[in-house]
Parts: sequence; structure tokens; C-alpha cells
Amino acid sequence: MKEHSDQVATSRILIVDDDPVVAGMLGVTLVAAGCQIIEINSGEEALAWIAESDSGLLPDMVFLDIEMGMGIDGFETCRRLRAVDASRDLPVIFLSGHDELDDRLRAYDAGGSDFMAKPFMPDEVLRKARLAIDHKRRQETTAAEIKSSSDMAMNALTNLGDAEVTLKFSRGALGCRTLRAMAALTIGAMADFGLHCHVQLRTPNATLTLTPHGPASPLEESVIEKSKDMDRIFSFGNRLIINYDNVSLLITNMPVADQSLCGRIRDQAATMAEAAELAVGNIDLRNEAVIRADELRSLSNVSRQSVEELRHNYRELQVATRLELETMTHSIEGMYVHLGLSNHQEFTISDTVRNAVGQVLTLFESSSALDHNFASIVEGLTRAGEYTVSQEDEAPLQVELW
Repeated sequence: MKEHSDQVATSRILIVDDDPVVAGMLGVTLVAAGCQIIEINSGEEALAWIAESDSGLLPDMVFLDIEMGMGIDGFETCRRLRAVDASRDLPVIFLSGHDELDDRLRAYDAGGSDFMAKPFMPDEVLRKARLAIDHKRRQETTAAEIKSSSDMAMNALTNLGDAEVTLKFSRGALGCRTLRAMAALTIGAMADFGLHCHVQLRTPNATLTLTPHGPASPLEESVIEKSKDMDRIFSFGNRLIINYDNVSLLITNMPVADQSLCGRIRDQAATMAEAAELAVGNIDLRNEAVIRADELRSLSNVSRQSVEELRHNYRELQVATRLELETMTHSIEGMYVHLGLSNHQEFTISDTVRNAVGQVLTLFESSSALDHNFASIVEGLTRAGEYTVSQEDEAPLQVELW
């Protein structure tokens, strides 16, 4: 075992790999980022080291190779880590030279947090490590809240039959306003059947994956991502996947020994997934309405400003035209003394000019209806600019009760 402690420790990271080249590459990358590294070359030695370590010296996460030449492999090492209280929630990122769905499912079954295929780049190593540590911290802050909400839902629904649970879930689903509320409601309803359910909800603008313990880990997300384009309903082991366009449910603890119960669960879960699909569509439509309302309000405000400017310019044009006509009339009459016109000719010209000016001014007066139309347009655009569609803020993570 080799421990690097010459760096300022921002995180303690355990590397379990019997390949010194791979372990060395990981160590160099992480130490350069300011991490404290512990390198161990077998699963047995890693388990022994953790068992002997004080709680304050435990690592923040583990990079764990799957295929080690001697002793237990990475899957078994992870399973044993999960069986010990001290390391039960320790983030584990598996390292593997293979990247198929079966490999990820085995990693998921063993309790892994994420999966990294070899070869890997330094940026990927740091990103995965940061995500794993950040995810663990977020899980710790939300786990108690999720558990409390799920317990409330289970207490409230204990005496309800399957059909009544599903019916009430469907009613509650149509009342959800956010993906987060919809996912929490689904997890709580599934918990009433004693099921551990992961939920992924998708809209064109957002994807949310939630588990009973809080936000999904990268590995949990990748399992659903690789499964969502498969059949509508399919099973593998004690897991059941139900896929709709916008919804995927992953149930991880199907009672496979009781086929009758499994059938009931499939029926109820499929009905809930369909209700969730409709609810996600409603949420997306509502979000789209909010966006369109904002666009309409912005367009209305711009249009109102343009009409008001046009109205103001039209009024200024009226005033300027009146002044110009008056100036023109006085200029023409001031020229009479130089033209040598008779009194009759001067009166004739003045009458003609003033009649023409009067007709122009009469046209301006008759255009008051146009100004009224301007006012009506401005009023209508003002009302349109005040139109809003309320959008509730994201509620705290909780299971909604009916």
C-alpha cells in the first residue's frame, strides 16, 4: 500500500487496482488536483484497510477495478463494502475494459455509483470523482427528507387496495406542477406496494431521474438511459422496466418468487406509468404556456411602445403641418405688395389659399377617429403585456399526499 500525503488534501480517494500503470495514471491525475490518494492492489487488502481505519480517515470515494488477477474481483469487493456500515454509502466508481449494458447492470447490482470504461482521460477522471463526491453529499442532505415523506405516504395508504392506490395516484399525478413533484409522488406510491422504484421523467427541455434516496447516481442514470429504448415492459432478474415516451420506471426488487404478485405489480405499475406519462405531458404544456406567455408579453410591450411612438409622431406631424400652413399663408399674402396685384386679385388668391388650408385642417380634425383607434390599440396591447401564466417554484423534495 502506498499513501500520498504531501498534497493539501481536498478529498481522500482510494484506488484499488492491481495494474500499477492504471493506478499510477489515476494517482497522478488526482494528486495534481489536490487530492490525497491511497493505492491498494487487491480487494481483500482494501476491505481490511477500511475495516482497520478510523471513521474520520475513511476515503470520500473509491476507484475500483473490476478484473483483478488475484483474489476477489471488483464486484465482490463492492458487495462486501456495501455490507459494512462504515462503507455502505461510500461512492464506488468501477473501472473496466468493457462497456456493455450487462457490465453496467452487474456494476449496479454490486452497488456501484458510477462506471468508467478504459482507457480514460484525466478530465473524465476528475469529472467523475467530483460528481461522485458531490452526489454523495447531496444524497446525505435529501435522504432524511425523502424517507420522512415516503413514511408519511406509506402510513396514509397502508389500508388502501391496489386499485384505490392507483386511482388516487392518477388523480394526484394530474395535479402535479413540476417534474420533481411528479417523480416524488411516483416513488411514494410504489413504496406503498413495498417496491423500490427509480423514476426518470423527460421533456424536450429537461430530464429528471430520482430514486428513493434522492437524485440518481451516474450509474443509475446510465442503466435507465441504456434501457429506455427497449420494450415497453421487460424484466431482467428481479428488476422490471416500464418505458413510455416521457417516463421510465425501474423497479429493483420485484418479488420474483411470487409470479401472481409480480403480475399484479406489472399491471399497477403500467397503469401508474401511463398516468405519469399524461401528467408529464401536462407539465410540459404548462411550461410551454409559460414560455409563450412570456413571449407574448414581451412582444406586446414592444408593439405598444411602437404604436405609442407612432401616435406621438402623428400628433407632432399635425402640429407641424398647421404651423407650416399658417407660415405659407402669411408668406403668400406678404408678397402682394411686390406683385402689383389689384385688390380683387389679392382677395381671390387669399380666399383660395385659406380655403385650401381650411380643407387640410378639416381633414386633420376628421382624423380624430384615427387617434381613438391608436388609443384602443395601446390599451389592448397593455392588457396583453400584463397577461401571465403562473408557474409555481420547485417545491422541496417530498411525496405529495392526496
